[in-house]
Amino acid sequence: MNTALMMLSEAASAVDECAIADEGAIERLQKLPDAAAQLADKDYWGSVGILALTGILVVFLILAILIFFFWLMGTIFKAIDKAKAEKKASADAAKAEAPAPAVEAAVVESASEGDDEEELIAVISAAIAAYEGNGDFTIRNVKRRIDKGSHTRSSWSMAGLGGNMRQF
Repeated sequence: MNTALMMLSEAASAVDECAIADEGAIERLQKLPDAAAQLADKDYWGSVGILALTGILVVFLILAILIFFFWLMGTIFKAIDKAKAEKKASADAAKAEAPAPAVEAAVVESASEGDDEEELIAVISAAIAAYEGNGDFTIRNVKRRIDKGSHTRSSWSMAGLGGNMRQF
């Protein structure tokens, strides 16, 4: 009987050792009483190293994915810009090949009679011709601008500007 009890006790201790061996390193480390005991354990630094390595790998993997994503967006937008530039160049070439429209006679309706008004209209016409670069335009009407005081903003606009510009 003594032999049977010894065999049972050995089997029970073997089961306990297997249970301890099957237990994970982190669970075993958490059961230790204090930090000094955890630092002294043989599996502590291995667990820390694995966690640190996993974190670093995840960060760099996400960084690589972001770099690839932005590179892909850049190539797509460059291709779109290139297509727009080619389309604009072909449209400009087609416009340059089109014949110029016939020049119409300039019709000027002056606000009042007199040499000064005609001279002013001639100066305005010359300025427009210089700005346009070609003679393909027609002046239909020239009107004097009516000035509504020293400022062109409404009272509400001026009040808003005053409120925003007031010192604190």
